[in-house]
Amino acid sequence: ENVPVLIHLHRDFFDFASAQPSGQDIRFSANGSNLAHQIDHWDAIAGSASIWVRVPKIQGNARQELTLHWGNPEAKSQSDGAGVFAASNHYLSVLHMDDGLIDELGNVEPLNRETTLSPGRIGSARHLGSGQGILGGEKIESYPVGSQSHSTEAWIRPERSNGRVLGWGNEHGQGKVIMHFKSPPHVEMECYFSGANVSSLGRIPLNQWTHILHTYEKGNSRIYVNGELSNTSQTADAPLAIKSPARFYVGGWYNNYDYVGDIDEVRISNAVRSADWAKLQFENQKELQTLAGPVVLRGDRFGVSTDRLTITEGSQTSITAEALGAQKIYWILVEDQKETIVAVDRLTYPFDAGRVQGDTQVTLRCKAIYPEGVRTRDIAIAVKEKIPEPNFTLDAPRTWNGRDPIEVIPRLGNLEAMKDAGAGPLNIRWEAGPFAILQEPTQGKLLLKRSQQSGTLRVIATIDNGGQSVSQSIDIAVTEPDQDPWVDRAIGKDEKPQEGQFYARDPSNRGTLHYNGKLDVSVLADSKSVFLKLYADDRLIETVTSELGADGSYALSVKLSPGLIKYRVEFGVDQDRVLASVGDIVCGDAYLIDGQSNALATDTSEKSPAETSTWIRSYAIASQNPGDKDNQGNLWVLPVWKAQQGQRAELGWWGMELAKRLVESQKVPIFMINAAVGGTRIDQHQRNAANPTDLSSIYGRMLWRIEQARLTHGIRAILWHQGENDQGSDGPTGGFGWETYHPLFIQMAAGWKQDFPNVQRYYVFQIWPNSCSMGGRNGSGDMLREKQRTLPELFSRMRILSTLGVQPEGGCHFPLEGWGKFAQMLEPLLERDFYGKDSQGALTAPNLQRAVLDAKRSSIELEFDQPIVWDERLKSEFYLDGVKGKVSGGSVSGRVLTLQLVEPTEATKITYLKEIDWKQDRLLRGTNGIAALTFCNVGMVVSGRGDSSDSR
Repeated sequence: ENVPVLIHLHRDFFDFASAQPSGQDIRFSANGSNLAHQIDHWDAIAGSASIWVRVPKIQGNARQELTLHWGNPEAKSQSDGAGVFAASNHYLSVLHMDDGLIDELGNVEPLNRETTLSPGRIGSARHLGSGQGILGGEKIESYPVGSQSHSTEAWIRPERSNGRVLGWGNEHGQGKVIMHFKSPPHVEMECYFSGANVSSLGRIPLNQWTHILHTYEKGNSRIYVNGELSNTSQTADAPLAIKSPARFYVGGWYNNYDYVGDIDEVRISNAVRSADWAKLQFENQKELQTLAGPVVLRGDRFGVSTDRLTITEGSQTSITAEALGAQKIYWILVEDQKETIVAVDRLTYPFDAGRVQGDTQVTLRCKAIYPEGVRTRDIAIAVKEKIPEPNFTLDAPRTWNGRDPIEVIPRLGNLEAMKDAGAGPLNIRWEAGPFAILQEPTQGKLLLKRSQQSGTLRVIATIDNGGQSVSQSIDIAVTEPDQDPWVDRAIGKDEKPQEGQFYARDPSNRGTLHYNGKLDVSVLADSKSVFLKLYADDRLIETVTSELGADGSYALSVKLSPGLIKYRVEFGVDQDRVLASVGDIVCGDAYLIDGQSNALATDTSEKSPAETSTWIRSYAIASQNPGDKDNQGNLWVLPVWKAQQGQRAELGWWGMELAKRLVESQKVPIFMINAAVGGTRIDQHQRNAANPTDLSSIYGRMLWRIEQARLTHGIRAILWHQGENDQGSDGPTGGFGWETYHPLFIQMAAGWKQDFPNVQRYYVFQIWPNSCSMGGRNGSGDMLREKQRTLPELFSRMRILSTLGVQPEGGCHFPLEGWGKFAQMLEPLLERDFYGKDSQGALTAPNLQRAVLDAKRSSIELEFDQPIVWDERLKSEFYLDGVKGKVSGGSVSGRVLTLQLVEPTEATKITYLKEIDWKQDRLLRGTNGIAALTFCNVGMVVSGRGDSSDSR
């Protein structure tokens, strides 16, 4: 009862010239009684209008007649929002989100915070960018209090996830109602841990209009999506306890606006809207609405302009209908026996043939609803192909060393034919994989710059000219060299050392100190030459000289041997005139730590002295303001593990422990930068190609520090611990973090290899299961760890380590002793990979190589990359197609673990350890004592039928 019904007027059925310019003479009635109405949108030039009409009662499965009146040139407008949306039909606030931006009931006075008008679902809407929203009010006394019943609704067209559509109430326990559009794209009603909390099921599409309705009565909270009940929460616990006065915001909460997209028709009511109300409202307000028909034209004739049509692809034509007396009209496209409604309540349908492959037949059906029944007319449409699709092959070398750039070129065989037929421009999309490649599309070709793995590289080109896309592929055998040549850094013409500077050694086991510049010959007119003296621990070990250039320029250099040695240089002219002295210079090995909080390794309440070492160097953390004085001058520092008294560089606990261990074992200075930032996703660590040293970005600040330290070509290895924030679905794509982790890691590592060309290895940690309780929905954290486990398949020079099994443990951040175990695991790896130390046995976590079901499907062989140890308690940690309890026991022979099954299985995938149910004392380990990497949904092959293939 008392439903606001949306009526659309269109020039096909209504003569706008016969009404007043803004519809002031429009009236509605039913059964002789006037009905309240409100004109939401009126455009006489375009010939369209949207009008809300309050209908006293709507009967199900029945047709009801409304009478439209117009034509009185003296009539005054009776458009009245408060008459349509009122307390009598339980509305508290209604915002049409148009240019007026008012509450039709006057209970709030909205204030615009930089939102802009945009095309809405009905009339106009509001577009909200980041930081933009609407303040509804902060002292609203008319909204529900306590656990009173209510409904909250809006049309949304989100552009990205993780933004609050609207919220009202106050920030206290069980005190608010927030409609939050979250990742993966769904709506969560956040009501401060109350019984009103409920989330929609399934994915809500981005960039499409979706209607969301939330209803609440004590003990029952429901959420509807597009008129259908999506989910219900029924509990007597923690009922809402909303206080008055209330606050109300659109696009955020407490003036923090984070929703990005369009919002239309925001409504708050003090009644629980029924399921029938929700369905009727959606069907009436959706784009091809089904509730209300057009203005009924007098007469009884029905027909279409043609019953048969031939058209060439890429063309358009209009088909008209005569439908006198019709109460509703549908245009339906029938294609491959599938019916799609393409228009409603129109007498003309513009048919667009689009692009086809081969001649195609479709049917356009015009269906009209009359008092006595349904009448239809079919138009048979033949679409003739005119424009050929691209016909091409790919040309590229069949072998590649992964180092010298090569090109993949599409060779088009029908370019002239496409041009003659009027084809559109060619669109080319490239894919290259399955491993990490530095690539650049350029001028219709794909430039392959570098491979970071050996194997078969498949390059796929997908080309279209406005129609159906065509794909072709080519395989390239990649064999990387055993060792890469050293890439020298470009030396600046005025490059000089600074006090406390660190130099990285190159493959010749020496670092190079450059002293370049230009003398002011007007001051030193008699000088002909310059010298550079090198002191090791204050002992002169070398002197180099050079004649001055005609312009007074000079370029000097000396070699530094790595070791626990303090170097000093003196620069001067002639034989003994010293102009400058720079000391406290060291030479050794440089490393980079990156990731999030467990890489940062400082977020702990544990205390430990901020020790420094003269042999451990770093470069000061950059300010995000390029011109800041903190970014100027000599920024060489002795880092601490945690900056507690204004220190300019911290390495984190395990970074400092690792540096100390390497100094002690290898007797060389260590340079290290910790660029990690807590609480960050991998997409936030990407390189800005347009401005690589962008100080507002994590990557840019890291690169700036290393560039300023002149160590871009000296970084030996990158140590990466990250992924906690990618376990769920908080990223910009709206999907789970694991879905994009591999491509984002490849993209990030491409930046590393571009900026640090001599980096030799990557060391990556597989994170803790359900780390920081951020495991997300539906096992997404398990899949994230699977993506981390399989990263070495993409990179030939990567080591993967487990945090699982580290004691003492850390469900989120490890204690200092636990972080110390990171350094203990890394040290022997670095000593083997860089310092030639012989190792006995495996130093990394056991990693699954393949899974094989026996022919009877009653046992599974799991082959690892190293010997492992079996414990019967582990049988509960294995899942077949996600189901546990299917393993009865196990046995080990070297690298192969054989699982005996309770019964033969038809399962195709196996998982080891789920974040929802596991224990630290129940872990599969190698004979080296290191916990095995977890794996998820790995495909199994039946013995004798080929290799296993997983779900990656």
